Amino acid sequence: MRQPRRLWILTNEYEPYIIGGLGTAVTNLTKAYVNSNINVTVLSQGSHPPIRITKRKRLSIVYFPARAPYYSVKTRQFNPAAIERWIVQQGYPKPDGIHIHSLQFVNVATYYQSKLRIPIIYTSHSLVNLEKSTASKRKRLRTNQQALLLKKTNKITVPSRSELVKLKKLYPFVKGKTTIVSHGIVLRKSGARASRRHLLYVGRLVPLKGIEPLLNAISKLKQSGNKVRLDLVGTGSRSYVNHLKALARKLGISSEVRWLGFQSQSKVQKIYATYGAVVMPSSQESFGLVALEALASGIPLVSTRAGGLAEFVNSSVAQTIPRADSTAIAASIKAMWSNKPLTDKRVAAGRRLASKYQWPQAANRYKKLFLQLQGSSTTVKRGRINHAR
Repeated sequence: MRQPRRLWILTNEYEPYIIGGLGTAVTNLTKAYVNSNINVTVLSQGSHPPIRITKRKRLSIVYFPARAPYYSVKTRQFNPAAIERWIVQQGYPKPDGIHIHSLQFVNVATYYQSKLRIPIIYTSHSLVNLEKSTASKRKRLRTNQQALLLKKTNKITVPSRSELVKLKKLYPFVKGKTTIVSHGIVLRKSGARASRRHLLYVGRLVPLKGIEPLLNAISKLKQSGNKVRLDLVGTGSRSYVNHLKALARKLGISSEVRWLGFQSQSKVQKIYATYGAVVMPSSQESFGLVALEALASGIPLVSTRAGGLAEFVNSSVAQTIPRADSTAIAASIKAMWSNKPLTDKRVAAGRRLASKYQWPQAANRYKKLFLQLQGSSTTVKRGRINHAR
């Protein structure tokens, strides 16, 4: 057996269209695949028509518009028939395997799995059934799609032990085809330092990220006479972002808070080290890539240990937040400020820890999984994809 020569990556997020940790993880993992001499084709969602193609050495990224004929708004799925027609016209070669990250590509992945008899690895970044959502109809649709993918895929990976426990509890049938593959980071040089009073939040603006208690914590710190600034990088629904901004006004901290919105992944990586500290007040995280990136950047981290964060966040590398409430968050930020020698020690330890999480290592784990799957199933002969009969 030999390592896969050609892989398809199916993802709803890929640079420059990154919303959260999923897009960051997929982009960096793909680059690690390519650097290990695998030819990769990424099928992703673009922001505007027409189809956009970006090509580099051993890498082709195809951004399909989320509209007919390539996408169904009703089913929230990309259309295998339309995508196949386009791929045939372009002459793309057959893949040895598919690595899927996003539910919008369930139909595409299972179609090619059956047609080409190739293995699928599904990396589950979160469990839809456990997400808080008021759009119950949409949630049921996505939950059913995820259950189908979990059944059809040959191997399921999750980034942390906590996600594996939740997955097995919710879907007992996955037993025997699950494993943990941790995310990685790109280790960078430390940059200029800002005051540790200048805090940074990076991530989606959604309730489970703890932004409301964080804003209340900033208010408490200001009221007790502390100088503090908070910049937030990330996006969310318009209604929720407006709610957060209204809360900041109500708390009287609008001058202390800046809403930076979406920022490219490359820019985020550069600005980490220019802040005084990163704050992660999440009540739920499948892994917590932002926290690991903060440690890698040599910046103080103030974080909960919710979900996957517990894999690497502890009192040796970060100021931990015991509870995701405003009082605990404020006290933890203040503790980070007040003990500079301990904070410096944690920064050094955190950078050493983060250096152990590298994307090439993750890519090697996945390559071994594909090898195992290829050895236990029939794979297609090399060539180009033909139209389905």
